[in-house]
Amino acid sequence: MFKALLLQSGYKLSDPALEKPLARDLLFRRFTGLDISESVPDHSTFWRFRQTLETLCLMDGLLTEINRQHSDQG
Repeated sequence: MFKALLLQSGYKLSDPALEKPLARDLLFRRFTGLDISESVPDHSTFWRFRQTLETLCLMDGLLTEINRQHSDQG
């Protein structure tokens, strides 16, 4: 789910707009680990997951770690 949120942020997609490329684009599926036979989470699932991360104050820490790893790898 977190990888889906990264794609959403990178491509500036709304929650409903994230569903379509996850359903159709094999690169999106591969990045997120969704098998071709798995169903795509709906937009409310993305919203609830993001809200949970924010409620638990995890979002900033996760994004900081992602940015650190990107910097380390150039």
